[in-house]
Amino acid sequence: MASNALEKSLRTLEAFQTGQNTLTVKEIAEITGDAVSSVQRSTFTLESLGYLEREEGGNRYVLGRSCLRPAYGFLRNNRFLELASPHLIELSERLNTRCDLIVLDGTEIVYLARFPSKDETFDLSPVGRRWPAISTASGRAILAALPKSECDQILENSIFKKVTAKTITDKQKVIQLISEAKQTGVAYQFEEVLIGAASISAAITSADGSVTGAILVGGAVAQFRDPGVYAQLSSSIHQTALSISAYNITGGTNIK
Repeated sequence: MASNALEKSLRTLEAFQTGQNTLTVKEIAEITGDAVSSVQRSTFTLESLGYLEREEGGNRYVLGRSCLRPAYGFLRNNRFLELASPHLIELSERLNTRCDLIVLDGTEIVYLARFPSKDETFDLSPVGRRWPAISTASGRAILAALPKSECDQILENSIFKKVTAKTITDKQKVIQLISEAKQTGVAYQFEEVLIGAASISAAITSADGSVTGAILVGGAVAQFRDPGVYAQLSSSIHQTALSISAYNITGGTNIK
């Protein structure tokens, strides 16, 4: 039986994924739907353990350094990340472009690792960042590789909304793009999650054929609109995904 207090504490921590840097007890309660008194107990416990920190002289909370402990343990012991990292480092150096490792969690994609190019200006997109799968190249690549029933279920549960002015929100158009990715082995997006940015992605499967995630190359949209560059990147990322898949015995779909 799940612990009610533990569930509420975890909801308190997850409230900080809304994009706000700091939150009050009242704001956390509004996000989680829990009573203010319950959130007060959770924040007291989490603060005492270092998972929340209070702004100096204030009543607003930020995530604490203790949150890094389970995150470090997850990354340190992740066999999928260990397997894929050398391939992504090689791909990033060879193409001089950013390469990311992505997994699917429900209807969202999550960054598991990022390998920037040598010439790339620093862009804060840390491990754990999430985007709607339907609006991303990696999400569409993963959906294209999933069995139709699983893909349909994720589409049904997804919310088709604008992330940028160029986000495609027409469900049939998204389905068409997923179908194209199934045929070509790669998916793409242009400025649908960040203005000025584009990406190409290919899914990674395991030995039993299940989907474990995707690799992605990203950069300035102008570069990706060049047909020759697009073709080169598509071929390279597809081959790299196949290479990782050939040695991937992780199994599982990363879908909750």
